[in-house]
Amino acid sequence: MKSNLVLIPKLIVNPSNMVFYNEVRWDPFRPSRQKINIFKDVDIETDSKFLKSARKSEGNVSINAKRKLSKAIDYLITTSHDQTVYERISGKNVIFKIAFITLTLPSKQIHSDKEIIEKCLNSFLIEIKKAYHVANYVWRAEKQKNGNVHFHLLINKFISWSELRDRWNRITNKLGYVDRYRDFLIEWHQAGFKVRTDLLKNWDLQAQRLAFQKGKTNDFRSPNSTDIHGTKKIKNIIKYVTKYLTKNEKTENSTQPSESEFDNSTGRIWGCNRELSNITGYQCEIDTETADQIDRVIKSGACRTYKSTYFTVFTIEWHDLAKHGAEHLFKYFSDYLFDKFGYSEQLSIV
Repeated sequence: MKSNLVLIPKLIVNPSNMVFYNEVRWDPFRPSRQKINIFKDVDIETDSKFLKSARKSEGNVSINAKRKLSKAIDYLITTSHDQTVYERISGKNVIFKIAFITLTLPSKQIHSDKEIIEKCLNSFLIEIKKAYHVANYVWRAEKQKNGNVHFHLLINKFISWSELRDRWNRITNKLGYVDRYRDFLIEWHQAGFKVRTDLLKNWDLQAQRLAFQKGKTNDFRSPNSTDIHGTKKIKNIIKYVTKYLTKNEKTENSTQPSESEFDNSTGRIWGCNRELSNITGYQCEIDTETADQIDRVIKSGACRTYKSTYFTVFTIEWHDLAKHGAEHLFKYFSDYLFDKFGYSEQLSIV
């Protein structure tokens, strides 16, 4: 029996866009003659092969990987509630939604990037999952100007800066990085405070002296190896973080060398948890009702449209679907977020 090619119009709804495309089917069904390999992600703490997955490269994020990473960031931030948390050190309540963290090595890197990822970053992720119930996360590895690998991490759980630093320093010292940091400073300041002239451009004399005095109080065993970036004043946090974590090029003022300077054993330069990695978005076949809703959104002028040969992207925030005539799509996507992440705008986390 001869098979006929049938094109099924379909729609995918994501937090920041809708994607229209035609799904190819054969009627009656005809198996594909091409071998299709489907890569399935697993959590890095449950399978070491995850670090050797298809997400490795010469340090650059490929176009497809950038799309997947961007989608993971979009869903992570979208499904994060504003929270009021008590900050123990300051004794104040703070409003919190997203933690954008940088993790650096306390001293000169002497292990491969891959080993740092496996033994330090992986251990850190396992611990914060257990200690702080971190379920969703996205991370990206980069090179510092000094050649050390460092990591940007995005989570939606509050961790005080002191607990974060203590935990990361303890983990990196399994490979001796805090001990080597301490040994260097003790030798450098053996006759008393000695300025680091090579750092004066970005670290003035007064700041260095204060750091020396503070370091003496803890025997130089608490290096400033972590940083929590402030995000309160950023208007579009999704756009900002996505651009930051998916960049490849070296800008004129950047302190980062080319990502291609990663050693070949890196394995992976970014990652996220299984739920974010496998996210597909709300999908449906386009019937008359759905087509009418898409048409109303387009005519409202609320979205930008990008057309390619095989698909069309409508850029619009999902919150805006209902007020521009797509009430049902708004409801279906809201249900999708609740089903996948337990997220509802009617819920609040205190």
